[in-house]
Amino acid sequence: MTVRITDNSIINAKADCFKEGIFDVLSLSDKQIEALTALTDSETDELLFGGAAMGGKSWTGCEWLLWSCLAYPGTRWFIGRHHLSQIRESTVETFRKVCAKHKIPASAWKYNDTVVKITFDNGSTIKGIEMMHKPGDPDFDSFGSTEYTGGWIEEGGGVAAKAYEVAGTRIGRHLNDKYNVRGKLLVTGNPSRNWMYSSFYKPAASGTLPENKKFIQSRVTDNLFREKGSFERLDNLKGAMRARLFMGDWEFVDDPLQLIENDAISDLFTNDYVKEDYSERCLVLDIAMRGSDFLRAAVFYGNVMVEHRFMKRSGGAQVLKFAKDLQAKHRIPASRIIYDSDGVGYFLGGEGGFIPGAIPFHGSAAPFAVQKEETKRDSDAKQKQQNEFVNLRSQCAYKLAYDINEGSEWARAVVEPEDVEMLTEELAQIKADKDVTDGKLRIMSKELVKAAIGRSPDFSDLYIMKKYFDLLKISGKKKFNRPLR
Repeated sequence: MTVRITDNSIINAKADCFKEGIFDVLSLSDKQIEALTALTDSETDELLFGGAAMGGKSWTGCEWLLWSCLAYPGTRWFIGRHHLSQIRESTVETFRKVCAKHKIPASAWKYNDTVVKITFDNGSTIKGIEMMHKPGDPDFDSFGSTEYTGGWIEEGGGVAAKAYEVAGTRIGRHLNDKYNVRGKLLVTGNPSRNWMYSSFYKPAASGTLPENKKFIQSRVTDNLFREKGSFERLDNLKGAMRARLFMGDWEFVDDPLQLIENDAISDLFTNDYVKEDYSERCLVLDIAMRGSDFLRAAVFYGNVMVEHRFMKRSGGAQVLKFAKDLQAKHRIPASRIIYDSDGVGYFLGGEGGFIPGAIPFHGSAAPFAVQKEETKRDSDAKQKQQNEFVNLRSQCAYKLAYDINEGSEWARAVVEPEDVEMLTEELAQIKADKDVTDGKLRIMSKELVKAAIGRSPDFSDLYIMKKYFDLLKISGKKKFNRPLR
């Protein structure tokens, strides 16, 4: 009797091999097989796979989810990224290529672009989830109550720490007992100084990674099926970019345009030797309407942030009450309150109506004339340097960078992991403008920062505006002669 081998029989055979932990039939690299082994064993709960560009990370994630769905009918899986658009435009396309490689018929699965969901004809599903941090959803309730068999966080460098934590609570809860499949969380990404570094790489490097977690490094040289020329393109990169994407170096040096050092940003949250100065307390309000749905506020006692709050966008009366409550609580005079001018104009209808005597912050205004040694590491320079900066916002940002790098600031009030992550991400985006043509110092525009992180940098703006008071003091225009009590 002649046995006819069809595409379906081959697919079924591969699915059976997958369930038995036999991955050679999938034509993958050794590192990819190592990753799949961890994703199907009885010990690992979480795997970080990657650490460099073009190491086969995304392909491995698609292979894992494809064969999991085919091998275990009716199971539910998710793919999480910073934006859903990234899943639509990139991950789904890689998934199509993996299916084509294995000759999975088009009739075996359907993709709904509206809800970003893949549904197989055996009932298994893969759902796309957005994992960017949103102030109005700090606990990521947007995930919904869906229970998943397992999931994959792709490009973890752009995913919020809280999203990673919540994702771990939603897996291992759908048909896992029926199929005797352990709930697994796969994380892929390039080197990044976020929760991947602290939760996986650093413990792995020191030998303290818990037994239920694994870290597997994969570089372009480990990917036998890489695109032609990919090695050469990565090898031609320079500096920190080459260290991260080609070498997979998690201890990469800072971006040369980044004004605040990464280590100094981390220290900002633990600099408890910095003392409060109640006599120099101030209130900073970011009420900007462009690119944000929230009002943020912070109270500083000298160089210590002692409180921060946010509220959803609301009417002028609510905004005024919000500000006045903080003012009264900390007994802050109006002359020590600063707010972004555009936001208040939107809320309160132009002139008047806000706290009389409070200071409107105009980032495009002329910078202060201050001694150069006060804002740069050049104690011998005595000349005025007002013309060194293009505007007040850039001057305040450079002063902030100097103070944080010197370890003279403490974000005492920032303790929640999602808040620490948000402020860390925004401070790292305070960068010098590389396209300067007039010789003046300026920082990268807020529009470019928004494009990089997917939101307005409202949190770091509080710190930037606060530096107005520091520059005001050292400029000699106004000194705090009267101690506040």
